[in-house]
Amino acid sequence: MSKKCSMRSCDCYHEGEWGCSHCTRAEDPEKGELTDKYISIKDQVIKLYDYLSEGKVPEGVHVWRPKMSRKHAFSVIWFLQEIIHCLPDHIEQCDDCLELFDTDREGYYLDDQYKLGNRTLPKKYWGSWCDNCVPNVDFVLE
Repeated sequence: MSKKCSMRSCDCYHEGEWGCSHCTRAEDPEKGELTDKYISIKDQVIKLYDYLSEGKVPEGVHVWRPKMSRKHAFSVIWFLQEIIHCLPDHIEQCDDCLELFDTDREGYYLDDQYKLGNRTLPKKYWGSWCDNCVPNVDFVLE
């Protein structure tokens, strides 16, 4: 019998009671709790980001190590999100600090839909912002 994977951002199905072969979430079948094998989607994308930008690979893995800039590394992630659709699109890069964040849980995307008084939010504030870097301006969504 197949049961829907309980991972929030995954629509895969698996056989059995404790794990999913298409994601890294594993649950203790007795308690229904996550085991230490759980790796969030954000953490998985950060591993790819670190591999692309810093050449970080898991111990014991011997592969070519790219050294892209952080912006170039995220452009590969963006391509995999928006064009290939193999990564979820709720992981973004902060335009200020260049760290990755999960838009389902934190951060802001600001653009011309926001207003400062009767004016459109100035373009210098447009973009993706993590919670630590979001500009300190009073804006409202109209």
